[in-house]
Amino acid sequence: MKKLLFAIGITAAALPLQAADKMTLQLNWFHLADHSPIYMALKKGYYKEEDLELNVVRGAGSADSAKKIDLKQAEVGISDAPTVITAISKGANLRMVAVVYDKAGNNAFFKKGANIRSPKDLVGKKVAVPPADSHRVLWPAFAALNKLDPAAVTLVNVKPEGKQAIVASGDVDAAFDLYTSYAIWEKVLGKGNVGHLLWADYGLPIYGHTYFVNTELEQKNPKLIQRFLRATHKGWRDAHANPAEAIDAMVAAVPGLDREALFNTTPQIMDLCVTERSRQHGLGWIEEGLMQRTIDVTFSNTKPEKPVKASEVFTNAYSSRIKPLARP
Repeated sequence: MKKLLFAIGITAAALPLQAADKMTLQLNWFHLADHSPIYMALKKGYYKEEDLELNVVRGAGSADSAKKIDLKQAEVGISDAPTVITAISKGANLRMVAVVYDKAGNNAFFKKGANIRSPKDLVGKKVAVPPADSHRVLWPAFAALNKLDPAAVTLVNVKPEGKQAIVASGDVDAAFDLYTSYAIWEKVLGKGNVGHLLWADYGLPIYGHTYFVNTELEQKNPKLIQRFLRATHKGWRDAHANPAEAIDAMVAAVPGLDREALFNTTPQIMDLCVTERSRQHGLGWIEEGLMQRTIDVTFSNTKPEKPVKASEVFTNAYSSRIKPLARP
């Protein structure tokens, strides 16, 4: 009997451990501070606890991220809600499973001396914006809300990392960029020299970035989505409590990042991400009424190729229900 038990033990020990599920997260841009909670979760082993081996891939814009998830080149993507909604209206098989920015951070940056004080002052100006940037998707709707002709502003193509330089050089008057990049703009233009227009202050209180998936993944492996969000929101919870540690985790993992500039953007990020909704329901929770408002604004100046309903573009079925910690 002892020999039999010994043999069984040897056999069990020789069996390989079950491999973790490999998955890819497609970022919307190059690494910014709002990606640091991912690296906090990696550092603390939250993905490992969920038997996930996460690969993080830098992005080239929200529209590009939406395209790659639709083509199943990654399991989860980060993209602006209006961009995902627009892609769905054109037939993409996508669904949002959590919000990142509970309040959209769409914004225009410019030099203080550019004489821009409201959206109407953008008329006749040159504005830099990357080809796949979510601001391009949302600009016609924002212009319509402010009774502007979208064509009255010249949009100039630029690489994501070139927005600050082209404004600093004077080649354009402004650039569309997320409000959370404020500290980066201050570093280039100088403290006290940065002007900005937060679109949410001018009629655009909608959802911003979201985590989204291909609907085929929901059918094949819904638990994978649930495990990803649980690990990710633990990272967000901890990053909210200790943003410096989260930034340090990302800087240690990704070469060439400006630690100080990234850390200085965290107050704006947490202001957009941690809200009364997330405190009540958990990080990433999506409210149907606000999602419908986001849809309405997205198509306020254009007609979708096919009807889009709020209940069809998002789900809270995989919500982690993890809430941010109360700060002392």
